[in-house]
Amino acid sequence: MKLALILFSVLVSLSSWFAGQEKPPILCRGRSLSITLLPGPKMTWDLQVPLRFGGTRELPRPPITGFPSEKGFREVIRNREEFIDFWKRLHGRVPPGGYVMPLPEIDFSKEMIVVAAMGQRPSSGYSILIDGACEVDGQVEVFVSSVEELSCGIGVFPSMTAPADAVRLPRSDLPVVFRETQLSCKVWRDRMTPKVR
Repeated sequence: MKLALILFSVLVSLSSWFAGQEKPPILCRGRSLSITLLPGPKMTWDLQVPLRFGGTRELPRPPITGFPSEKGFREVIRNREEFIDFWKRLHGRVPPGGYVMPLPEIDFSKEMIVVAAMGQRPSSGYSILIDGACEVDGQVEVFVSSVEELSCGIGVFPSMTAPADAVRLPRSDLPVVFRETQLSCKVWRDRMTPKVR
């Protein structure tokens, strides 16, 4: 009987501990910031995905849907020189004579760019999206959701990809902190299923 009571108390303690490990929903405790895509080609569809703090945005569009990089990175671009460098790296693998989109005009006195890139992946089943930004406690928090499952998606192809996203935010000289959320394939699909307007 003692052993059964000890075992029961251990199981209750463990279940209480694991129940407490569930992550609470992420809330903007400060001022939510608007997210705008970089200028680019208009797509033939108008697909919207939800943002964390209300509203929607378009899916990433070319040329920012992939960034040729072995490793993932996060980057904040606050001036034209940094943007020119980023644009050169983005198009670094375009063969001579290949099409390179012109550098978009960004007013860096009013806006900055944040980039989230996953690095090289073995299939088209990986995705990343900047889905929220918030100014709080003397910093800008940028929220990034990603899925790291080899077979996530419809029509997954076994080819090297390098998923990336880049958006414009209102200019700030505050430090930028990236808040990462790893989603399961099911949650990604449920949350990121585009809403057609």
